[in-house]
Amino acid sequence: MKKDLDLTTLFELYKGLLTEKQREIFSSYYYFDLSLAEIAEFSGATRQSVHLALKSVKDKLNELEGLLKLNSKFKKVENLLESENDLKEKVMAILGE
Repeated sequence: MKKDLDLTTLFELYKGLLTEKQREIFSSYYYFDLSLAEIAEFSGATRQSVHLALKSVKDKLNELEGLLKLNSKFKKVENLLESENDLKEKVMAILGE
């Protein structure tokens, strides 16, 4: 479950760097809870090709995180804000929230 949450977080960060087909397959599987067979039927592909495409997207998301580290940096900032209430209030004021 946590692994799925981590992947969907990476997807939200990096989906603009994926192809339309990659976004569709990932969204269908993780957001719409479709099976590989259902995605294959809908897209006119085989279950195996959908499985390989989904694995490719997961690998790509992890590769992008390894290179850009956006999620890691976001978590560090979030932890800093949680531990420093004064700083958190200043940042939130800047962001207007």
